[in-house]
Amino acid sequence: MRNIRWLSVLLAAALLLSACGGKEAELSDGPVLWFCSAGEEGHGSALVPQPYEGELSPEALLAALLAGPTQEGLNSPFPRGVALRQCVRDEEQPGVLVVDLSEQYGGLTDISLTLADYSIVLTLSQAEGVEEVRITAGGRNVSYRSHQLLSAQEAVLWEELAGEGVF
Repeated sequence: MRNIRWLSVLLAAALLLSACGGKEAELSDGPVLWFCSAGEEGHGSALVPQPYEGELSPEALLAALLAGPTQEGLNSPFPRGVALRQCVRDEEQPGVLVVDLSEQYGGLTDISLTLADYSIVLTLSQAEGVEEVRITAGGRNVSYRSHQLLSAQEAVLWEELAGEGVF
């Protein structure tokens, strides 16, 4: 079981990266929203940050994320019509935020699901007290994931792998 979890973490990391070199996204000093790159000739990171100015509550971050990017060259990882149904802290597990999205989210699979999941997780991890996120669709766990609690530490970004000679 432990090997499956590590395999899923490595798979998620690989999916978040481009196998080809390219310009890495420059992080701003402030909070950011994470969206999909529209894809450029040189390729680059699959998820790219967009500066965010607003309240750092989970609800405000999710509203801005679901509204879509305002920066050119970015795309939303979410299917059309996805809406937030509920966003609550898990009273039994401190640090866990439960995000319930509309049923459309449950239609995502493979790389699309991974990108959408980590767009949410990386964005929400900036809110105070959010260490892990459980994302459901229509009140149900998405069965395509190997594990349901997702954390920003699982997402290995380009700079972390570039120095290790992985590619």
